[in-house]
Amino acid sequence: MPLQAALTPAYLSGILGLKLKARAVLEGALAGSHRSPFHGYSSEFAQYKGYVPGDDTRHLDWKAYGRRDQLVIRQYRDETNTALHLALDSSASMGHGNKLEYACVLAASLALLAERQRDTVSLAYGAGALESWLPPEGGPRATREVIRRLESLRAEGRTDLEALFTQEAARIARQSFVFLFTDLWQDPEAIGAGLRRIRQKSRAATVVQLRTREEEEFVEDGSFRLRDLETGELMEINAAQARPAYLEARQDHARRLAAECARLDLRLVALRTDWPCDVALRKLLAAG
Repeated sequence: MPLQAALTPAYLSGILGLKLKARAVLEGALAGSHRSPFHGYSSEFAQYKGYVPGDDTRHLDWKAYGRRDQLVIRQYRDETNTALHLALDSSASMGHGNKLEYACVLAASLALLAERQRDTVSLAYGAGALESWLPPEGGPRATREVIRRLESLRAEGRTDLEALFTQEAARIARQSFVFLFTDLWQDPEAIGAGLRRIRQKSRAATVVQLRTREEEEFVEDGSFRLRDLETGELMEINAAQARPAYLEARQDHARRLAAECARLDLRLVALRTDWPCDVALRKLLAAG
């Protein structure tokens, strides 16, 4: 089976280590055609400099070495001209299904891509308040720290996306490319108030809405006891009776979110966690 066809959540769950999962997803995604929404270093040559251990060997100029018998590196203008900001909603509702784990795999894949393109990456996450903030840095060490923090992430706390996004916006470097991973289970107007601040600071922003199959389709019949992951509240439902109202409310919520994002010139990408991860990543890397 081709790698990109095998990168289902079930397959990835058997791979030890977030970095390995992310590399598999990234390679699978890059095997398909896409256009990245953020761009790497400039190709405009600036100057030579002598090679020192730790420099990127991809920029060694072997022709110059043949002429001078000395290792030199080609430097470019604006080598690191893009900042990638990754923000994750780590509230308890993201613990349903594998939404947070799915978000972490995609975020780690984007961090590896930023490293490949010599861009900087920053990371933030929280529920109702910003719990962790990693300032923008570039290179393998920064990528390792992003992945280390993603590996330790747990879904907990009550959702307050307006407060979370407002706190994140204060720390986003201007002209960043922002990816927000969340299930968006909150009132669209409240979400929009926080998104407005992020949009003002960012060069471009993508809201990544994560849902499980059950959240999208609901169940068709049977009686169930549902527990709110954030409040603990219990509710007894009959699926056949509740399903029409649930689907109508979900569609209305989706319409309002789409309108809010369109008004703010934000890209909204809806992903389902039973999709192969490389398919999801290609959607994120596609043109808006």
